[in-house]
Amino acid sequence: MFSFRFFSWFKDLEIKSPEKILKFSMNLLERDITDDIRNFVRRSQSDQGGFRDRAGNPDLYYTLFGSFVADALDMKHESSLIWPYVRQETAMKEPDGVHLHCAAVLYSKYGQARAFRKSLGRKLRKASSVEEQPVYATFLSLISFYYLKDLRGMLRTGLKLKAPRDNGALPCPVAAASLVLGKNFGRPVDQDCKKIMSFYDGKGGFRATQTTPVSDLLSTAVALYALKFAGHDLREIKPDALAFIDSLFIDGGFSGHPLDPDPDIEYTFYGLLALGSLDY
Repeated sequence: MFSFRFFSWFKDLEIKSPEKILKFSMNLLERDITDDIRNFVRRSQSDQGGFRDRAGNPDLYYTLFGSFVADALDMKHESSLIWPYVRQETAMKEPDGVHLHCAAVLYSKYGQARAFRKSLGRKLRKASSVEEQPVYATFLSLISFYYLKDLRGMLRTGLKLKAPRDNGALPCPVAAASLVLGKNFGRPVDQDCKKIMSFYDGKGGFRATQTTPVSDLLSTAVALYALKFAGHDLREIKPDALAFIDSLFIDGGFSGHPLDPDPDIEYTFYGLLALGSLDY
């Protein structure tokens, strides 16, 4: 019974993993747009191989997004520069918090999952074992264990998963993480889908909270991804969503929302994730 349940969870993530969805975005992009995005990716990568944050400094968090985008665009040279940066960065400063999860995924993507488990695996397991772990942190733990192929870690994450006590208070990205977790581990998700649709602005975008005046690309991307992961029909909102995503495409990258004129590699990841979720 354990084997059957676990591998059914694993199959869902394998089929609908972020890198698979990112690849689908290529079906919606014209060749010249794809070339513009490649040039933007190159400009966003530092000489050290890591991707720059908004202050212009290489950072593990932004490097994770950059690695996914570079892979989706088949940018082999740029991808080859990332692991040396990750290795040096984690050797100089042991990551924690979200950077620990980023390191877990990056180590795994570059064939170093065993090295991560040996050096940082205990720290990750300790971080994920907090009984009252917030929904989004649980989601990060699940993704980290998935990439590390840590079956025991994934099972522990699934067994302690509980529906949020106050779903009405969750912002859109956290509600999206809750939906993916719930669907992945067999929890009924109809109410979760309705909750996420309540963030929809009726014009193609999703707001971070019920009271946020402007929709943003992060909330839109994770909402679309989670809804698609759960099997929700997106055809009715697809035309407006495509228009909203297109409005945030600037100089080869994507910006965060209509009031933000500066694209970066994180939002470029979310732009492609949103497009891929609509094509998948």
